Amino acid sequence: MKKRGHLMKVTSRFFIAFLSSVFLFAFLILLTLRLTLFSENYIAKQAAKADYYTELTEEINRQIENSSLGSNIPKGVLDQAISKEVVKIDVDKYFQAMYNTGTKYEISDESKIHEAVSKAITDYMKEKQIQVTPESELAVTGLSDNAVKIYKGYIELPFLVSYGRKVMNYKSKLVLFMVICGVLWALLSFSLYSSLRGYVHRLLRYWAYIWVGSGLMMAVVPGIILLQGSLKKLGIQSKAMYDFIQTYLSSFLWLFIVIGLISIAAGIIFGVLSEVKRKQLFST
Repeated sequence: MKKRGHLMKVTSRFFIAFLSSVFLFAFLILLTLRLTLFSENYIAKQAAKADYYTELTEEINRQIENSSLGSNIPKGVLDQAISKEVVKIDVDKYFQAMYNTGTKYEISDESKIHEAVSKAITDYMKEKQIQVTPESELAVTGLSDNAVKIYKGYIELPFLVSYGRKVMNYKSKLVLFMVICGVLWALLSFSLYSSLRGYVHRLLRYWAYIWVGSGLMMAVVPGIILLQGSLKKLGIQSKAMYDFIQTYLSSFLWLFIVIGLISIAAGIIFGVLSEVKRKQLFST
C-alpha cells in the first residue's frame, strides 16, 4: 500500500508537470503570435529588412516604363518616375489600414504620381525637341492616368487588408487566453510545490523539465520547416512580394526558435539551481 501510495504521488506530480508544460507551451505560442502576426510594427520592420520598399519601387517604375513603350517613350525615361519615399509612405499607410479596422486606405496623393510621370515625359519631349500638340498632351495624360492605376495596383493588395483585419478581430481574445494560460501555469506550479512538501530544489527540478520540454516543442517544428526550405517554394511572381513574404515568415519561425531556446536555457538554469539547492540542503 505504501509503494502504491508513493507511485500515485509521483504519477500525480508528473501529470501536474505535464499540464504545466502544456500551458507554458501555449503561453509561449500566444506570446510569439502577439509579437508577430498581431503587431503593426513587426510587419513594417520585416518590410524594411526585406528591402521591400526599394524592390517595389523598382517594379512599379519598370511596369510604368513597359506600359509606355507602345507610345514611343523609350526605356530610361520613366525608370525613376516614382520615388522610394513616396512608395514607403503609402505602403506604411497600407499596413496601418490592415491593423486598424476603422481606417480607410487611400494613397497619399494621386496627383503627385500623375505629375511625376507627366513631368518625366514632358522633359523628354523638350530634350528631343518634340513638338507639343493637343494629341501629344492627351497621350501624356493617358500615360499618367495609367501610371496611377499601375501604382495603386502594386500598393493596394486587398487580400492583405482582409487578412490583417481578420487577425485583429482575435487580438483581445489572444491576450485573454495568454493571461489565462499564464495564470494556470502559476497555479499548477503552486500545486506542484505543495505536493513536493515545500522542497524548493524539487520544484526547480520539475521546472527544468517543464521549461526544457516546452522549449523543445517551440523550436523543433519551425526548425524542421526552415531546414526543409519550404518557404523558398512560395508561388509568388512579384520578386518584391516574394522576398517580403519569405522574410516575414522566416523571421516569424525564427522567433519561435529563439523563444524556444530561451525556454530551454531557462530550464537548464532551473536544473543547475535545483542541484545547488539540493546540495545546500543536505550539506547542513
